[in-house]
Amino acid sequence: MLETPRSGGGLRGNVERVSWRTLDHTADVGIEVQAGTWAELCEEAARAFGEFVADGPLAPALHETERALAVRGTDRVETWVRFWRELLRLWTVEGFLAAHARVETSTDGLALTARVGCVSAGALDPARCADVKAVTWHAARVEGPGSEPGRAPEGGWLATIVLDL
Repeated sequence: MLETPRSGGGLRGNVERVSWRTLDHTADVGIEVQAGTWAELCEEAARAFGEFVADGPLAPALHETERALAVRGTDRVETWVRFWRELLRLWTVEGFLAAHARVETSTDGLALTARVGCVSAGALDPARCADVKAVTWHAARVEGPGSEPGRAPEGGWLATIVLDL
């Protein structure tokens, strides 16, 4: 048995015997994407997602199908997270892994539509594919022209997303 100090519930600092405890968990990966425009940033995100999951570049011969995606957020960070979540849905629900994308964005940047070139799960080695469970809000960030000064290249875009593995 592990002895873990507990507070509250009337224990007031007494030591309680428990059969479990919490542990630090590092099953997340952060991905940083950089591009010249907001649309190109999202196009690079599609490629980054596919290459991360497949553990390397996807061969052009494997590009078997195209899927349409559309997302909208209240700001660019929400649009960014929603786009990554749609990429994950394509993979985990429909069985198509993004290899590349053509993205168009609304004038305000809050909505985007994408034609995503995908690889069928059947063309991939499942033993090599990462098991991404979720796209998180933790540390999600988008920086570009007009955003607060940060690490974004001058005139370009830089964004981060964290995937739960």
